[in-house]
Amino acid sequence: MLVALGCLACGGGAAPGKLAPQSPQETLAQFMSAVKGNDLERMRTLWGSERGLAADRMKNTDLNQRLTVLQIYLNHVGYRVVEGPLPVPNKEDRRVFRVELQRSTSCTVVVPLEVARTKGGRWLVVGTDLATIPNPAAPCKA
Repeated sequence: MLVALGCLACGGGAAPGKLAPQSPQETLAQFMSAVKGNDLERMRTLWGSERGLAADRMKNTDLNQRLTVLQIYLNHVGYRVVEGPLPVPNKEDRRVFRVELQRSTSCTVVVPLEVARTKGGRWLVVGTDLATIPNPAAPCKA
């Protein structure tokens, strides 16, 4: 089943005491740090689309459920950007990164992560296609 964790969102700002990232690279770094720290509150301040934060358009229960799934699939002990930010065809305000995740199971997987620039110039993580990411509970494939 193809499941894309993108969202339709609008508006919003950074969490109190946290500066909004100003570049795709900063956004990715802050989001991955929040994923590693299991910080759903911080993740919600960095997740959305060109229209803004998902938190401004989604019910809290739906938002928390999606962010929890995203956190489980993207959880890592370390990561590195393999490639990016690259333009996304036919989407001027989007960029994609290929990110290598080092999982606690010693598995290494490469996943695509897309970011979008809002009308206000802020960058947010749109998400990834979960179908492209191996199940984090499954054993490593040789």
